[in-house]
Amino acid sequence: MLAAAEAQSPSPSTAQGPFDGTYRFVSSAKLNATYVTRNGRTGPCPDRRAGPLHVEGGRARYTTATGYKLRGTIGPKGELELHAVAPPNSSNAGSAPIDLVVNGTIDGSDAVRARQISHSCSYDFVWQK
Repeated sequence: MLAAAEAQSPSPSTAQGPFDGTYRFVSSAKLNATYVTRNGRTGPCPDRRAGPLHVEGGRARYTTATGYKLRGTIGPKGELELHAVAPPNSSNAGSAPIDLVVNGTIDGSDAVRARQISHSCSYDFVWQK
């Protein structure tokens, strides 16, 4: 009986990963002060706050300040990669496809440092568990 009990392990959907949890937003830094709009005008990059970062079972997600929902994965060493999955609302239906990518890492002190890159403004974000 003991051998049978030891052979069983939690299913992947219920297994806890080493990075699982909710990380609160700490800070952001703009990588560029301005960007060029689709019609060729220069626009300022606003300050941005990201929503909390949620990690569960090797999957990660958060919502940007403008409502884009990003989803992605966490690697075994804390490597983070997320992408936008949909526009925030139907008013963007005629706009160009979303090009929003986030890459970063979770370190041993449960801090996440990530870079959000887009066709306009880009940011460095920090979250903490």
